[in-house]
Amino acid sequence: MKLMAAEEGPRSLYSGLSPGLQRQFVFAGLRIGLYVPVRNVICGPMEPGQNPTILQKIAAGMATGAIGISIANPTDLVKVRM
Repeated sequence: MKLMAAEEGPRSLYSGLSPGLQRQFVFAGLRIGLYVPVRNVICGPMEPGQNPTILQKIAAGMATGAIGISIANPTDLVKVRM
């Protein structure tokens, strides 16, 4: 860090911040925003007051995580390259 700050200036330490934040916003937004629709696809129609099983919740979480990371992964590459 010291060498990088000396050669490129202290602002260079923050060059990957913008892509990192972009990745986090996209990834978290997709995981949270897609959870209920994916859970409803997995569970099917449910009666009011009926809750999905823990396995259905885990499957929905894994599916939304996979969707989110597959879309947000290119911004990780940009962050590393910066």
